[in-house]
Amino acid sequence: MQSALQRVKSVTQGYWRSERMPHVELRSTYQSRVGYGEHLHQTFSIGAILEGRTLVRYRGQERLARTGELVLIEADAAHSCNPLDGRERSYHMLYLDTHWCLQRLSALVGHSVNSLCCSHFSVSDSALFRRYLELVDVLMHSDEPPVWQLALDAFIDPLMLCYCSPEPASSERDIVRFIRHRLQENLPSPPTLAELAEDLRLRPETLIRAFYREAGMTPHAYLNSMRIEWAKSLLRQGESIADTAQAVGFSDQSHFHKRFVAATAATPGQYLLERSIFDNPPSPGER
Repeated sequence: MQSALQRVKSVTQGYWRSERMPHVELRSTYQSRVGYGEHLHQTFSIGAILEGRTLVRYRGQERLARTGELVLIEADAAHSCNPLDGRERSYHMLYLDTHWCLQRLSALVGHSVNSLCCSHFSVSDSALFRRYLELVDVLMHSDEPPVWQLALDAFIDPLMLCYCSPEPASSERDIVRFIRHRLQENLPSPPTLAELAEDLRLRPETLIRAFYREAGMTPHAYLNSMRIEWAKSLLRQGESIADTAQAVGFSDQSHFHKRFVAATAATPGQYLLERSIFDNPPSPGER
């Protein structure tokens, strides 16, 4: 891993976020060969492949995302992203607050929606891809929140109408939803696997298998990913790194640092500064 990092010292990565639009975060990565291990986001995540190809393991399958495609990753879905044959790729990732997305989809379909799913993993739609890039351009170059929101609506509404729908009921989804709720209640001191299994009246091994089939990772890996997502939220709110690590359940700050870097390609301090692990901030026109 270290040698791979040394080979891509020139990569540029940066974040866009604003307190005036808290339901949106954008990450832009250029000429990167850095891979990401299995992780999740508590947001609806939409990628745009600008150049190159990337190999994504999602819902138990390896899928290839190509230049000009959009990638749709549902909230809380385990995935990993790696360059194909070690080649560079450039892309944007848009992270949208799940509650905001559910409200938006509810308005579009005319009834209350509690969860959403996507009919496609990757989308080859030149019009939507163009609107995505227009949204990125507006976020980076405009300072007007109403303009940001108009550009977001122009992109997300047709995408949701074409490729998203209310999530159908599923017993395994119910298991994941229950466990997610229990873990979120107390991430620093979460219930044990045995306690969760007892609550659900399942054998621990049955719970693990059902959870893995639906979430794509074990409950323990899921817990660590949720902790990193919560840590990102606390850091955005201005919490110190030490307090954040303790609040989300990492008693060892070096362990927190390692997990955070593996999930975000940025140290906690660099994430606060909206920079990448490679200390190469975006050019002025890309901020």
